[in-house]
Amino acid sequence: MSSYAAELDRLHGNALVTARSGVALASSRRISSPEHPLHRFGLGVGRGAPSGGEELDRFAGGLLELHRDLLRQGIDHAMTHLGGRTSQGSPLLDRQLVQTALADVAVEVRENAVLPTGDQHARWRAHQGLVDAGRLLLSLLGASSFLVSGPGGDLHLAEVTGNVYLTPDRESA
Repeated sequence: MSSYAAELDRLHGNALVTARSGVALASSRRISSPEHPLHRFGLGVGRGAPSGGEELDRFAGGLLELHRDLLRQGIDHAMTHLGGRTSQGSPLLDRQLVQTALADVAVEVRENAVLPTGDQHARWRAHQGLVDAGRLLLSLLGASSFLVSGPGGDLHLAEVTGNVYLTPDRESA
């Protein structure tokens, strides 16, 4: 699995896409200069003129798809991880509540992929559904989700990045 920061750079393409707020997030390698010193968890923060509507729309769709991909990978990780853990002699994956929670995450990912996302508010609602599904998945995994092999770090970055790029304008409310 490639890192979220690398996938985000791929999504940017040749030029950084900047949110309507004037903020750009990309890998620390891509945004690394004295005028953009803020770096955390593999991402760098920059500022610039907001990107155009069509470019931002393409990028927003890519962010949602990247978030869905992370959740699909997170489900696979959880199946493996929870299948190998036991409680009272049986695998955690055999528990009905665990199976139901994993199914809820999978259904959200699948339904989210077909939601109309033609405007800022629809994209924001889609993002919020993915965030909720990610948090449910991480609650199943507990602290192990933030191990290097776990999905916690990348899901956290997807949430933060979506908050930066997908928050609707106040004027469009």
